[in-house]
Amino acid sequence: IVFGIMVFVGLWSSMGLGFLAMLSGILNIDRTIYEAAYIDGMKNRFQEIFYITIPSMKPQMLFGAVMAVVGTFNAYGLASALTGSYPPPQYVGWLIVDHMNDFAFSRMEMGYASALSVVLLVMCLLMNRFCYRLFGTKEVG
Repeated sequence: IVFGIMVFVGLWSSMGLGFLAMLSGILNIDRTIYEAAYIDGMKNRFQEIFYITIPSMKPQMLFGAVMAVVGTFNAYGLASALTGSYPPPQYVGWLIVDHMNDFAFSRMEMGYASALSVVLLVMCLLMNRFCYRLFGTKEVG
């Protein structure tokens, strides 16, 4: 149950930034592109969304995805706040950041904590690379 609440809190806290990014993307799409597509024979709303709206919003989707990944890895202390104990019972909802903080400041094992921070950095880098490949622009040449 704690994990479900953590997912809900994470989604709720990141919704504002994602909403603003998507709203700015929709408002910056040039309306003449839609008009030209209808003249060229676009038949329905699905084609409009799939061929015009989504490709035009890729930079905003990239920003939203990267910020969601960073926000996910920075959800430190949420499980402890929800359960009221440190560490939570049976380590429910314990994230890598919580684990790193526990080893660094409670157990004073700085080497292990710094190794965990490097693992976290690599995970963030890989997730951001994946987001960039998914939503980034393709260079021709």
